[in-house]
Amino acid sequence: MELDHATRLITESDKDERNARAARLVDLYDLLGSASVVLHGQAAQLLFEDVKATWLYGYFTGTVLTSYAFCVQQLAGLIRMASDDSDLPDEAATLEALAEIAARHALVDIDVRARLIGLNDSASVYLSANLSNYDRQFEHRAEDAERFSDEHTLLIDARSALECCVGLLHR
Repeated sequence: MELDHATRLITESDKDERNARAARLVDLYDLLGSASVVLHGQAAQLLFEDVKATWLYGYFTGTVLTSYAFCVQQLAGLIRMASDDSDLPDEAATLEALAEIAARHALVDIDVRARLIGLNDSASVYLSANLSNYDRQFEHRAEDAERFSDEHTLLIDARSALECCVGLLHR
């Protein structure tokens, strides 16, 4: 492929996606609002920038997975800053476990905790694999989304993941 041809293809693709990206940018700014946010650590800061980028550019699997990683870092930072509990474990194996610890210390409300558990569930579809047989978790989620919504399951998961991240920022 020649460079000029590749440039034309990218320009056409960018033009086709521009309106969708603009709509997602509006959604992002509406979610974030004007309130200041506190990010707990450089990893959380970098991950949140990637959450926003994957959302804007429509890389929804990336949004789900990066949101999971961001929420782990952000929750761990919240717990470290706000808790003097000497019985805290050194690590939490899942986002769901971190959400439980954060809820126990009144760092997240029931809505944010539910979103975190939902993100844990949706990310687990991508973060785990059955070695003995193919598990149709994603296909089942897609069928449910088709039955109950007009949107693709990945878009639903990505939007929910983004809302989960913003919920942690605005807690």
